Amino acid sequence: MHEFALYGQVSKDAHHQVLQQLAGYTRMQPQKVVEVHLIFKARSPPGLDNIPSAGGSQGIMQPEVQKIRAMLNGSLYYVQLVGEVALGDTKNQLDGDVTMTTNGSGDPSVSQTKIKWTFEFKDTPEAGKQAVSTRLIHKVPLEDGDFVQFLNAFGYDYVSRYLVVGWNFYDQDTTLSVHKVVLLPQAVAESAMNDTTFLSDISKLKDLDQSGGYIMQTTVEVVDGNAPELKEKGTRQLLAHKEALKQAVDLTPGDRLALDTRVPVTGRR
Repeated sequence: MHEFALYGQVSKDAHHQVLQQLAGYTRMQPQKVVEVHLIFKARSPPGLDNIPSAGGSQGIMQPEVQKIRAMLNGSLYYVQLVGEVALGDTKNQLDGDVTMTTNGSGDPSVSQTKIKWTFEFKDTPEAGKQAVSTRLIHKVPLEDGDFVQFLNAFGYDYVSRYLVVGWNFYDQDTTLSVHKVVLLPQAVAESAMNDTTFLSDISKLKDLDQSGGYIMQTTVEVVDGNAPELKEKGTRQLLAHKEALKQAVDLTPGDRLALDTRVPVTGRR
């Protein structure tokens, strides 16, 4: 699957007006979104130093050894577990209520908040001058189990977590999102998924952007972005939104380095 996207900035003072404009533009009310994001970093494969290098008395490496070494020494990526929080009647307020199950006494239990988890991989956007940001993505819904332990077994270590709070609008194949990143109290890997106490009052959490600004993102996801007709259609849709919304938000391709999902090579063997 491929993602085509454009990004823009919305100031704190302008975001309410932008939401109203998007509601009129898409002919729908904003859909509140709260997502917990857990970041995981890929580990270098063990045994890399045991594979011989070319040169010296060994001469040129055998083709099979070259292939294995190139595979193990390839790019590593950050991936995420994204948890969509089930919301109640938020009335489009930032600190809207969260739908929670109840314990035996009938009191709401934050630890039992309903969260739908998805594994997400997003590649670094394609290089070169592009009309829209284009990158390979992969999403896998997760049903049940210890997902942190599962990823650890596949060579991914938990790094940190954050919260995304905002609103989504939909226009045909396009998702128009206005959101901001909120800092979360850090937790160890074992409790990163299960600790949801912060959801009881999101308004007390600090924004990553201290100015209170928001990010607007317009996104089209297609099954095969390499197919010329699908790529052209997705690009055309986003550019049409860019033109229609230019008086409200300046939508541009994202900075490729800012969207880079590769693990830095520093310190790798």
